[in-house]
Amino acid sequence: MRAKQQVVLTGADVDLLRRVYDIGEWFTWDRTPTGYTNHSFFIATSTGKYVLRRSNMDWKIRKGADAMRFEVRLIDHLRERGYPAPQIIPTREGDRHFTHQGAFYLMTAFIAGDPYEEGNTAHLLAAGEALGRYHRLVRTLSGPSAASAPILGPRAISALDRVEDLVAPFLSAGERKHLRNQIFYLRSQVASIPRALAEGYPELNKQVIHGSFSETCLIFAGDALAGVLDYDRARYEAVATDLAIAIRSFCHHSGRDERYWIDLDYTRCRDLLAAYQEVNPLPEEELRALPLILRQHLAIKALKRCDNFLWRNSVAPQEEARARKLAKRLEAGAARLQWLEEHSWELVAAFLDERERVSWT
Repeated sequence: MRAKQQVVLTGADVDLLRRVYDIGEWFTWDRTPTGYTNHSFFIATSTGKYVLRRSNMDWKIRKGADAMRFEVRLIDHLRERGYPAPQIIPTREGDRHFTHQGAFYLMTAFIAGDPYEEGNTAHLLAAGEALGRYHRLVRTLSGPSAASAPILGPRAISALDRVEDLVAPFLSAGERKHLRNQIFYLRSQVASIPRALAEGYPELNKQVIHGSFSETCLIFAGDALAGVLDYDRARYEAVATDLAIAIRSFCHHSGRDERYWIDLDYTRCRDLLAAYQEVNPLPEEELRALPLILRQHLAIKALKRCDNFLWRNSVAPQEEARARKLAKRLEAGAARLQWLEEHSWELVAAFLDERERVSWT
């Protein structure tokens, strides 16, 4: 496994891309600090700054050509309607992306600005408005025709069992008992959440969602939103899934002494959803479903961490540091799920308007 900082554009890569893209003389090309499903680079040339994204050929799930073409079409669709998606830089031949030896390259213009500022209410409201606007703009966009296959259930339980067997030898007796308790609770969640979703999920509104709408995909110029990034996880799914991802990112309590966040800030939740609904109103049943969708999202997040560990272990046996890191993340995931399970009704009350909240008391 190659460390992130060792992923580079080689001289041969740069020579090829210089011929492919007409963006002037290349001065620097530096890896961005985040991203593992793709490798991204800041490119400085004689004509300006750009961002180059290359699919990670070592990653266990590779993006296909159809998915790449859809992502490009989605970005173009949004920009044509004034949404602050990044501008795609075409190749010299006019292609919207470039394929070489199975890897996909996407060049976009650099968007100057600052990251999302936690605690800045203007940024929070802008995030809610931007997600609502996204959903409104893509409502009629044709794309993937089927929702993502569920990954909770028996396979998830098997993955949790295998992870426990691999991680436990690195832990003390007390730590093993604690891990066993966390895994037991996660097993119960990945079994019960699909059953709870079975009745209401088919009725939820589904369309092309963003798939990773969070703090890291937003760029601001002061308090104004300058850019929305990261469309590579866009897919056909319940709109509530995007809202769950956003709530998880923007609305958790932070700045405390705990090792990780557990609970959600009801005021932030209300503010985010109010800004969202200013541009894309939601039926009440969608709001009532959000806590359960959020539980599903967090359970899937925990399972993906297990899958990533198992995949890495199939390439090379994992060391103690990675095993302990996974144990801590599973502990955090279990704590968040338990909090959500216990406070779902309070969250629903926070999501509904004042009249509804009064009627619940």
